[in-house]
Amino acid sequence: MNTSTKHTNKNSAKRPEKSQAKSKRKYESARQLARQAGILASTREMLAEVGYNATTIRGLADRAGVAPGTLYNLYNSKDELVLSAVEDLLIDIGDRANAASPEGLARILALADNVASVMVGNPAYTEAMARALFRSEADDPLTSLLYARSLPFLTSQMEVAISLGEFPQHTNPRVVAEHLVAQGWGVVLAWIMGMMPLENLYTEYMRSYLMALHSSAEGETRQALSNRLAAL
Repeated sequence: MNTSTKHTNKNSAKRPEKSQAKSKRKYESARQLARQAGILASTREMLAEVGYNATTIRGLADRAGVAPGTLYNLYNSKDELVLSAVEDLLIDIGDRANAASPEGLARILALADNVASVMVGNPAYTEAMARALFRSEADDPLTSLLYARSLPFLTSQMEVAISLGEFPQHTNPRVVAEHLVAQGWGVVLAWIMGMMPLENLYTEYMRSYLMALHSSAEGETRQALSNRLAAL
């Protein structure tokens, strides 16, 4: 087995999948899956427009063009539907990062690029989710989904990066992953608090990742990260 195949298998084992355990019913046909995708998209749109508290099952059903009973057949509660809508978006972001880059440092930066692009393209939704996260407790499902979800992905990609020689062997992959997540959300908080305009959000989010990675890098990787920082 060559190195790239080994890395791909490792990443595949850790790739988050949509959980069907929480749903009452699983859609299977193309028409049903398209309907469900529409429901999740409508949920994200409504959250962005009116916020979490004003989002209701009846309102979501009207927007998605389905009966309220259809939503209750699929989800046990509004919370479960909201979490599914967020999870659906995060999986799509992760899939795009996986497809766009090789494993290791390049994939970490691809994820950051996709996340930052989605946030800038959907500012109202980003703000609604971020404010909900900042109000949540440590054991809240939203905290796990929005904050902790990316830690295994980032940790595994840092492990690959270390094995490829992109970072020193003494680098702690989990610590770097935690710094990346914390600094990324710190940038979002600064934007929500009015400390930076929306047009700077992408650049500063990428800067937060590059600087966190730069502090752990040496040699060619450190120089490459320095070049990317200078180009921002």
